[in-house]
Amino acid sequence: MFNGLRLRQARAVADGGQGISAAELARRIGATKAQVIAYENGSSKPDPRRIRALADALGVEPLQLSDTSDKAEWSLADRRRAQGMTAAEVSSELKLSLRAYRRLEAEGLVPARRLGVLDDLAALLRISVGDVEGCLARAPMLAQRLDEVREPLTCLLHFYLRPRILEKPQQDDDEIIALADLYRRPPLVLARILSYEIDRLRTVQRRQANYRTAADFGATVEAQDKGHRAALAESRKFRDVIETLPQRLDEFFRVMLPQDVWRLLALMYALRPLGGWLPGGRLQTQPQSWNDVPSYLLDRRAAGKDAVGEMDYRISEQGSKHCSTYRQWYDACYPAVQLFVQSHERALAGHMRESELSDLLYGADAVLFSFDGLLCRLFGQNLQDISDRLLQRAQSLRLALAPQTPTDPVGMLRSLVPQGSASQIRRLDGFLTHFEIEAAQRADPLPGVEELLKTLIDGAWRLAVVTDHSSMAVEAFLERLPQQIPSSRIAVVGRSADLELTKPNPHALRRATTKLNVANERALVVGESADDAKAAQSAGITFVGIAQNAEHARVLRKAGVTRTVESLDIMAALVREQASG
Repeated sequence: MFNGLRLRQARAVADGGQGISAAELARRIGATKAQVIAYENGSSKPDPRRIRALADALGVEPLQLSDTSDKAEWSLADRRRAQGMTAAEVSSELKLSLRAYRRLEAEGLVPARRLGVLDDLAALLRISVGDVEGCLARAPMLAQRLDEVREPLTCLLHFYLRPRILEKPQQDDDEIIALADLYRRPPLVLARILSYEIDRLRTVQRRQANYRTAADFGATVEAQDKGHRAALAESRKFRDVIETLPQRLDEFFRVMLPQDVWRLLALMYALRPLGGWLPGGRLQTQPQSWNDVPSYLLDRRAAGKDAVGEMDYRISEQGSKHCSTYRQWYDACYPAVQLFVQSHERALAGHMRESELSDLLYGADAVLFSFDGLLCRLFGQNLQDISDRLLQRAQSLRLALAPQTPTDPVGMLRSLVPQGSASQIRRLDGFLTHFEIEAAQRADPLPGVEELLKTLIDGAWRLAVVTDHSSMAVEAFLERLPQQIPSSRIAVVGRSADLELTKPNPHALRRATTKLNVANERALVVGESADDAKAAQSAGITFVGIAQNAEHARVLRKAGVTRTVESLDIMAALVREQASG
């Protein structure tokens, strides 16, 4: 830190380059010449107030009197002293007790009631928040505290990760109370975070057990070897989660935001895919609430000239990183925030007004639906498995996939067309159709589907399902719907034998309107993908996108979609209202 050579160099160029003597410098700071020479020779170190006095007398910043070559290793106390500030002065500026600030320097513990203190401390010491966090990570007593944390944490995890134990930690558990005391945080916060981590570790345990079964009883040596390697990977993951947990908790508690501040930041993170700046007034939030968000987490700018005194906001790069790193723990600590974010995300995602949707439905004679992702999740959790099987089948036919091959089964099949013969592609198509039908016989309708289809049928709309999946799979799905939704009332246009005619080609939509005997301008397409939208645009048919979140809305906007709603439930309610009216 303080460097006598730097002091001597600064004295030599003081007063506009003329330099001053050691005696003159001593006179200016109220010290003796011998003290100044001792500082320069390194036989004595000035205290923070004296460093500031020396810097003022020489017309330099206090930091210029320090050797900064090793500042990457400085503690917070080192940073403070280099800026010529005492612990009492810093604690007063931060409105902390001296005891709390001393603990911050020594243990790296941020006071629970001053969760925004890092921002203020960074401004006071003229460094970034990241630098402050780095200093706290080098706090002298941090390693000791982390060692003390490991014993109660290990006991807690060992108890709750036993076989057939489904309970979760409670705030009155002895180990939770001990951990809360070590981290200086409420027991309820520790209980909620560790409940999340225990659920996560239980999932790893289940996967590991499944892989061990495959390793022991796999049908082939290759399957056994694959299971063995996967079990080892899960074992490493399990161990890493436990070993890093004390440090991750420590890092989180340094930057943890109070609930009202996290609510705003979480909403900005959810709306990030929509891009651009968000006027603060759109959230109907008090201006002070925005001021409570640490400056490094949000970008701010003055609003346009028509909104004098107002501000626009967007989440910063550091804010996005903070959310992606800690969102699961915040969700565990503040469960009510998730509902707040979901409700406001819906309001701000730019969906069409219900009156406009009502007019579109009223003016349509036919409604054309996409299938997978809108009416059901066809393959659900098995999507990757089906893709892998199709890939293996293609390889057995000696068809090589290009590096940029889509991972979804239909996209994969389409990408193989230029490489395979007509016979090979037909065999792959039949192979995929088998899995599609099998999946359709198990797939459940998504929320709102049954009510919407029934209400539309009762209201005499003509209906069709238009998809790149097998028509037989769609028919199998429709046959499982309630009797009030007769499958005979819903036309099906499935995957064409010519795979070049799949979406975004409008061929299937044109077949559907022909089959329903309806003009394109009297039809309405409801879908959830960009390909659905592009096909409708090419066919000249009005398109309404179903976008359940801001990211989905952004994808559809990029495809040129201007009309979106959040869910089929909303559409079902409107149709029901029209029918009853």
